[in-house]
Amino acid sequence: MPRSPLTKERQRRANAQVAANKRAATAAANKKARQDKLDAEASADKKRDQSYEDELRSLEIQKQKLALAKEEARVKRENEFIDQELKHKAAQTDVVQSEADANRNMTEGGRDLMKSVGKAEENKSDSWFN
Repeated sequence: MPRSPLTKERQRRANAQVAANKRAATAAANKKARQDKLDAEASADKKRDQSYEDELRSLEIQKQKLALAKEEARVKRENEFIDQELKHKAAQTDVVQSEADANRNMTEGGRDLMKSVGKAEENKSDSWFN
């Protein structure tokens, strides 16, 4: 039984619609695949950027820790210099004190010597006149 031209037309239109639907579905799938690829690339870029920023933050923290350690070492060295300077000043004070003691001892020794010489002279002079 031959088909009527109206049935053939309907079949042709139905086939054309199915083909159009397939093309639209393929185009939509291709578009979604392209968008998924773009999203994945954007996500990878974002992750890479975040990783880079994390690395920068980590480096900055390390720099700050190093600067702090350097400052602590400098302060410690300054304290050591202050201690050395105080020890040096104390040693200088000891030298001055020793020199003063030596001068005093020499002066007292000279005075005692003069007293002894004077006493001896007195004794000597007393013995001539008696």
